[in-house]
Amino acid sequence: MSLSFDIISDLYLTTNSVFDWNDKPTSLFCLVAGNISTNIFVVQKTLRHLSTIYHGVFYIDGSLENSEVINRDNRVEEISKICSAIPKVVYLHNNVVVLEGVAILGLNGWYKNHEHTSISNDFQYKSYRYEDISYLSNTIGKLQLHVDVRKIVVVSNSIPDDSLYLGDGPNSEDDISPAYGLGKDTEHKIKTWVFGTYDKEINTVINNINYVNNPCYDKKPYYPKRIEI
Repeated sequence: MSLSFDIISDLYLTTNSVFDWNDKPTSLFCLVAGNISTNIFVVQKTLRHLSTIYHGVFYIDGSLENSEVINRDNRVEEISKICSAIPKVVYLHNNVVVLEGVAILGLNGWYKNHEHTSISNDFQYKSYRYEDISYLSNTIGKLQLHVDVRKIVVVSNSIPDDSLYLGDGPNSEDDISPAYGLGKDTEHKIKTWVFGTYDKEINTVINNINYVNNPCYDKKPYYPKRIEI
């Protein structure tokens, strides 16, 4: 039996934005790969709206939600409280969901999805990126032995690796990419990697993993992209 998900990312909503997703869903579940808004109340309103439409909303925050990197830990706590209070919404930060044999694993990634503004901020971004990659790698390793997990879907806000840029990646000092964490996938359970941030649409298979995105960036009209696992 296959599961289907709608992909949503990079909405870039403001307090004046009108976000109406009624009549758009094509699946029972959706994966939101970050960049909803800088405004926490807009994030809350958007997730609540999606929860009235889908049976399950699986969300990872993006660089937009964490635009003030110094407040990142507080923002993660805020988002966690918001998601726990909304039925059917799951915050994927340090949290794995197993749905009918499919494990959904989320991370921001912090790879080329932020601006380099100062040495202290750059160090903080690097620290968060390494933290996420370590979490990804360790979790993938544990899921290899999980008998109830047949497939894994990774959801990140940042692009997984430079190989997915269409020749126009941003200039960046970021070194190791989130895709480094794939080394622990010895049983080849990872089938799909959904990501945000990149404004060009990607849907390609590399080493038997389907890398796919569905960026909005004020695209009108904007619709979900359906994937089957």
